[in-house]
Amino acid sequence: AGFSGSITASTQGPAFYTGVCTAARCPGNSSGASVPEICTCNPGFSGTITASSNPPDYFTGSCTPAICPTNTTGSNIFSGCQCAAGLTGSVWATSVPPFVAHNCTPVGCPTNSSGQSLFSGCTCNAG
Repeated sequence: AGFSGSITASTQGPAFYTGVCTAARCPGNSSGASVPEICTCNPGFSGTITASSNPPDYFTGSCTPAICPTNTTGSNIFSGCQCAAGLTGSVWATSVPPFVAHNCTPVGCPTNSSGQSLFSGCTCNAG
């Protein structure tokens, strides 16, 4: 599986066949030597590529952009994930599940207010 081409019997030696089987290339958003030698999704992409004997691609599966993690906004890492309101930090692509990571941490409540953080909610002090 993972090879394209054809082999036809021949009366001509020394091999007694014509044709060639060529390893399918890894699809977009993935990397590796070839489909039979295993393709892995690039950082920030989630999915699986599996060798197949079915044309035209000779593989099944795909690598799609990782969705934005909890406490961030956006749809996927490549369209832009940002820390949610009241949090500060960064979001970046990784090569290990869930293929995206962040260090979003709560911002403290400002002067003359109380609460745990802007993320969980602050209220103005009485006075």
